[in-house]
Order: sequence, then C-alpha cells, then structure tokens
Amino acid sequence: MRLTLLGTGSADGWPNPWCECASCAWARTHQPRGQSAVLVDDRLLIDFGPDVPRAAARFGVSLAGLRHLLVGHAHPDHLGPEALMWRSWSTVADQPLDVLAPPAALEVCRAFIRRWEGREAGADGSPLRLLPAIADEPVELGRGDEPRYLVRPVAARHGDADIGPAVLFDVTTPDGSRLLYGCDTAAPLPPQTLTALAGRAFDVVLLEENNGDRPGFGEHLDLPSFARLVAELRELGAVVESTRVLAVHLSHRNPPGDELARRLHDIGAEAPPDGTILDVPPRAPSRAPSVAQSVAQSGTDPRRPPAPSDRPEPRTPPRRVLVTGGTRSGKSAHAEHRLLAEPDVLYVATSRPADGSDPDWAARIQAHRDRRPPGWSTVETLDLEPLLRSPGPALLIDSVSLWVAARLDEDEQDFEASVHGLVEAWRDARRRVVAVTDEAGSGPVAPTAVGRRFVDRLGEVNSRLAAEADEVWLSVAGLPVRLRPAAPAG
Repeated sequence: MRLTLLGTGSADGWPNPWCECASCAWARTHQPRGQSAVLVDDRLLIDFGPDVPRAAARFGVSLAGLRHLLVGHAHPDHLGPEALMWRSWSTVADQPLDVLAPPAALEVCRAFIRRWEGREAGADGSPLRLLPAIADEPVELGRGDEPRYLVRPVAARHGDADIGPAVLFDVTTPDGSRLLYGCDTAAPLPPQTLTALAGRAFDVVLLEENNGDRPGFGEHLDLPSFARLVAELRELGAVVESTRVLAVHLSHRNPPGDELARRLHDIGAEAPPDGTILDVPPRAPSRAPSVAQSVAQSGTDPRRPPAPSDRPEPRTPPRRVLVTGGTRSGKSAHAEHRLLAEPDVLYVATSRPADGSDPDWAARIQAHRDRRPPGWSTVETLDLEPLLRSPGPALLIDSVSLWVAARLDEDEQDFEASVHGLVEAWRDARRRVVAVTDEAGSGPVAPTAVGRRFVDRLGEVNSRLAAEADEVWLSVAGLPVRLRPAAPAG
C-alpha cells in the first residue's frame, strides 16, 4: 500500500490565511498544510476538498488513475464537487469513477452536476457511479480485472444527517494492508464503531486532531481526547505496536509545529507534512477479500494481525523517564501527557492525603485528580521498589520530591540504603515509568538546617535517577526541554 498525503490540514488550512497567531506564523514559515486528503495506490482517494486537486498538481501527482473517491461527509473541506466537472474536461473523462459517500454528500454531487452540466450524475453513459456510504455496510470497489478494495464505513461523531450521516473509513487494500481514516470525529466514538474496529490491527491510522490546546470548536478531537482515543484503539487491538498513527486535519488551534511534533511523539503518533509518501509492506500477495468472504471470515482472517515479518519496526517508548522542574512549571502535566495514549496507567501518589487541615493542599491534589483520565488507577504509597520491580501497566510517580521529604529524619546510613534500593529498582524497572521530581536549589541557600538537608538529599537522588534514566526532561514555563539524550542539532 502506498499512501500519498495530499493534505493534512483543517478546513481553513494551517496557517489560516488571515491569522497572525504564533502557531500560524510558525506554519507559514516552516510547514504549511492544506485540507486533509490521502491518495491510496494512486487509485483511491479519501476526501476531496477544493485544495486537493491543486495540491496533487503541486506535488507532481496525476489523478488520471483515480478510480475510487471516498468522502466522509458533505462539509465543503471534504467535498469539492467542481473537481468532478474539471475531470470531465480531461483525457480520462470517459473512465469510470466510483464516488462512495453518505447520502447528503451524494446529493451535493448530484445537485452540482445537474446545475453546471445539465445532466444527472450516474445516469446512462456517465462514467460516475454514485454509491451510498452507510455505517456498517461494507462495499467492494473494483470492476472486472481491476484491483479490489474492501471499504467498511463506520459511524463518526460529527454533525447530523444534513451532512452525512458522517462516516469514517476502514479500508483493506488489494495487498491486504489496512488503513483507518478517522476524519472528522469527536470522542467518544459511537459504541458500534468501537465494536467494528476491535482487533483490526491497522497498518496506518489517520486520525483528526483539529483542536489542539483549544477544545470546544465543533465536533473534533483536541490533543488530550486524541491521546485517549489512541489509547482506546490500542486496548481494542485496532492500534498495535507496528501501527503508524498520523495526526491530520491539523489547525492553528494546535501549538506551533515543533512543539506539536514533540507532544505527538510522546504518545506514539506523528504529523508528517503534506506531500509525504508512505510505502507499507504488503501483508499477503493475494487480493483483498470480497465482501462475502469478509463476512464469512469475520473474527478470523480479516481481524488477524499481520505476520511479524510484515510489520515495520515498532516504536519502543523509553522505559524510564525523569521529569524535573520548579513549582508550577508544568512538569506534572508533561508527565501525564506522555502516558495519555497508554491503555492502562497506575498513578503513584507519594503525597500525604488531604485531611481538611490545609485547603490549598487539598485544592492542589484535587486539580491533579481532575486532570487524570477516568480509566487511570491511583495508589498512595511511598513504597516504590515493589512497583518498579513488578511487571504491569505504566507507572506515573508524582513525586520523587515527596518521597525524599518523607525520609528527612533518616540518618545518613539509612537514607543511603533507601536511595540505593530506589535507584536499583529504577534501573531494573519491569514496566514503563515516568517519575516527576522538583528541581530544588535553583534559588538561594535555604535558611534552615532542614531546608538545606532537603535540597542536598533531593539533588543527590535526582542526579542518581537521571544517571539511570533513558530520558530526562526539564520543564520551564510550561515548556519541556529534553536534557538527555540531547536533542539532535538543527
């Protein structure tokens, strides 16, 4: 399967042509994006906004071989019917073209062609074949000896019947590769969609991420809901180790592109630029199954993960990550973000429980709780070694600082024994772990003996954990800076 990303931006693109925000300024200089669309094997195109034909020309891609057009809903950034008229002026005007789209989108095509060409789309002699895309009704595309594509529309959470009903597309290509095009939708996905996607083990997932850090615009995903949906797809077996997760439909509601790339990387996703070509190894030399074969084999072959030899190298997240920073620097939020796409997380709170005697402390604890996804588990303990040494879901330890504070009364020998045990367990961690700590000592020397002891001991523990960490990050003003390994130059 060959994928050509003709566009990865939102309806208004990124940058928005009229906007001068920092996000648009970055995109305008470094990486402009047009309306989202992906071309599969030069034969099948998903989404067809007004930007798309021009993008194909800009990237030197001919659409002459296009035989199947998939449209998720009737919003104008997904469907530009004028291009169907332009096709009728070309050398391939008489070649067949399937248009698979929800009823409302098909009506847009019919109305445009009726108005501007004075004929009915799909009538006798027309090369167009208009096919309704209905959730949970698979369609086989391909005529005669042409390669076959099996398309399973699934319900989106986006708009109403006036634009669709909107669908997402699960596509199996002739070589058996599997693609999920998840654009546009909000979360949570409808239950029937999650059921349909379970076990699909996609090779590539293109998932919209329109809203970035500014949620609430339309029915779209923002960065936290994008991460949680990826985690849910992992838990369902729709996203596996070898799946490439690509964020598309990106807008200036996101942070500037370099910061977005870092945050997507933390959750196992990426945002390739427009024009990117991805070649996915075939699963099998045979053609994609027919609809009848797919139904007959449901739960077995169509849901079977690819053979290990066919998979690209899986992304392996770092095992031990230490996040340090000052008070209110954003270190905890960064640590939490890194694990949002994990299907299961154990949050280890080393703080003393709120007992009502300190309202400010209680408010801080509650703010942390409110920020955690509802599916995370929480344990309050200072006994970290058994958790680090045992296999299980990812750990988020918040914080090492409070673990040190609880041991200020230990003498030097006992404290050294405690630190040695912690560092050895950290080194031998059996699961993914992100630990939060404070970068104490950046200000003046503490005026009290206990304050100086805390800074000295915390500095020692931080240094020893950092020496055994796969990655170390420093959070400053809400911006994480990677300390180890050093970020690549340029």
